[in-house]
Amino acid sequence: MRLLHFSVKAGRLVRWLYSRQCSLVLLLFVYSCTGKHDPSVASRGDDHAQTKDATPYEEQVQVHYARGFALAYHGSYKMLYLLSGQDTTQYLLLPTGTPVPEAVVADQIIRIPIQKVITQSTTHIGLFAALQAEDRIIAVDEADYIYSPTIQQGIASGAIREVGGGESLNMEKVLALAPDLLMVSGMPGTAMAQYQTLTEAGIPVLVNTEWMESTPLAKAEWLKLIAALTNQEQQANEKFAAIETQYNRVAALAAPIQDQPKVITGSPFQGTWYVPGGHSYRSRLFRQAGATWPWAQDTTAVSLPIDFETMYAYGLQADYWLNPGQVSTKQDLLDKDARFADF
Repeated sequence: MRLLHFSVKAGRLVRWLYSRQCSLVLLLFVYSCTGKHDPSVASRGDDHAQTKDATPYEEQVQVHYARGFALAYHGSYKMLYLLSGQDTTQYLLLPTGTPVPEAVVADQIIRIPIQKVITQSTTHIGLFAALQAEDRIIAVDEADYIYSPTIQQGIASGAIREVGGGESLNMEKVLALAPDLLMVSGMPGTAMAQYQTLTEAGIPVLVNTEWMESTPLAKAEWLKLIAALTNQEQQANEKFAAIETQYNRVAALAAPIQDQPKVITGSPFQGTWYVPGGHSYRSRLFRQAGATWPWAQDTTAVSLPIDFETMYAYGLQADYWLNPGQVSTKQDLLDKDARFADF
């Protein structure tokens, strides 16, 4: 077995898509797929189909792949819909200084373009980086796994703060920084009660669920959501079109591959190995790269808990081990569990 930490050689597509840059300009390329969209559909969102009213927004984005959000453009504002089954969270994206329109129903109001944002995931950083908007990030969860030189320099200089995340989120620091938006990572329909202190103080909170998308291009398309917040629709359209074209070109190269290597991914946490579900963007990526993945036929998009013994049996047969956790050397892996030597 070959051990590959973020740098994958298992098929041309995986080789191109996986890189050490887990903080997303490159994740935007990882998050791609070859699924075709129906041009007759204006946007995702079912009842929240994207509209193209006569607006001051000369450039607008169309959402074709993503299933977690939809956008609508109106005369003086935009509406952002975060979709979760039968539930929808509505955000009014309103230009700074513009009065709130009458009869507009929204759960939260975000003043745009946002200038100060706190992000809670490295993938969010990459979305902003893709639009050259990293300078709007004023705080992050923690710096340990951030690859962006711009963000690392900001943290080193004190211009960008660390505020923690989840249950360890430092509310006092967030309130003191007074961001235009706190972007957190969570499940669709994440309860907002834990952020009540912030929303009552006028700090909107947006739950980014791009990691729940079932195809890589759908995940990459969340850069259009960022563009709606920063008024960078033109840049987003150009960037995404380039990603889509490049991904489909490389996927076509991988399609005829007959030799399908066996892969495993990740590493155990407290004795349990969490692996991508069969409908996750990572599983889709493996399949399109021509790899054989034990849970490719699974029908869920979330991670699956697998006991160590089951994964060990697959690991003995695998050709590649992709992204084996937060380790730097093979010795680090052996220090975690001596049985890894069998791989």
